[in-house]
Amino acid sequence: MKAADSQLTIRSIEAIPVIVPLLHPIKWARGEIKNIDNVIVIVTLSDGTQGIADAPPRPTIYGETQQSIITIIRDHLAPKLKGVEVFDLTAAWAVFDQYAGNPAAKSAIDMAIFDAQAKHLGIPCANLLGGTVKALPVNRRLMLGSNKEMLTEAERMIKRYGFRAWKVKCGVDKKRDISLLRALRELVGDDHEITIDCNQGYSSQDLLETAPYFEEVNVALIEEPIPARDGSGKRFCAERMRVPISGDDSCMTPDDVLHELKLGGIRALVIKCARTGYTRSRQILALAQSYYVPAHNGTQADMQIGCVAAAHFAGTYRTPHAHEFSSFIDARDHVANEDPVIRNGLLELPPGPGIGLTLDPRKMKKYRVDA
Repeated sequence: MKAADSQLTIRSIEAIPVIVPLLHPIKWARGEIKNIDNVIVIVTLSDGTQGIADAPPRPTIYGETQQSIITIIRDHLAPKLKGVEVFDLTAAWAVFDQYAGNPAAKSAIDMAIFDAQAKHLGIPCANLLGGTVKALPVNRRLMLGSNKEMLTEAERMIKRYGFRAWKVKCGVDKKRDISLLRALRELVGDDHEITIDCNQGYSSQDLLETAPYFEEVNVALIEEPIPARDGSGKRFCAERMRVPISGDDSCMTPDDVLHELKLGGIRALVIKCARTGYTRSRQILALAQSYYVPAHNGTQADMQIGCVAAAHFAGTYRTPHAHEFSSFIDARDHVANEDPVIRNGLLELPPGPGIGLTLDPRKMKKYRVDA
């Protein structure tokens, strides 16, 4: 064994609030954001290596705010993690488990630790996690708006980025949803993947009424169409329709995922590293594979750092579906030095160890705020 003083340990953890403007508001059935009011987490090791991650506050989903993320990290998690051996994730999660909730705060620290580990070793996070860095097919999220606005946006995204997969926000008006999906299928043709996300906006009756129309336009997945905790309703609908129901809001923890898989209502699921880190995302992936259910990576309207970090995890498994790593193009600016690129509908990651991103001090100073 190495001597204690030669161990690589966590020296400090910082939680820095930033506000970066969006090009336009991001809207869904149950909420809206107008700025990126995230928390940049920096884990510094005893040898000076730094790992970074991005924690997105979602008070309407997880109950976390920018201030609560800062407080739980600064006053509780960081002091207890100081001096912990950086490769001892069991010890880190033992600290996390002392506190209820706070999924984005815990997940950001978890991913920043992995980023620091990989940078110390000089390898990409994808390699450390058992995968490879590769170009990944990504979809474009079409946010709520008029049908004309959403179709115009789809055309613009095809021309600029070559998207061949779409995630359509639905769940407010059934007739409008059907009309939009028909028009989108006509616009993009049969070889594009279309998934829909209702954000729990339908009832089970609504879903059964609209399901035949979704089948007509070859929708690949329906994400959380009805209330997340209506497990029996999802199973009832799943047994009467061909389009698979995908779990998201009902699948926030490994326990949630196991419960939903046992109920049999979902036949696909979304993994969001922003709420489960790399550690619990691996557990969720293992459960999905055990039940022969395809998974794909989603984002919590993540920006550049979050999308790239999640893409490194997505490089560890195969899926028939496009991932959701395009939300970073909604931001007016970013706080990292390096840039990922979307070309021909594929996300290309920057090279380098860890997640391949480092913080730009000038941008951090520009967008840092007092929470």
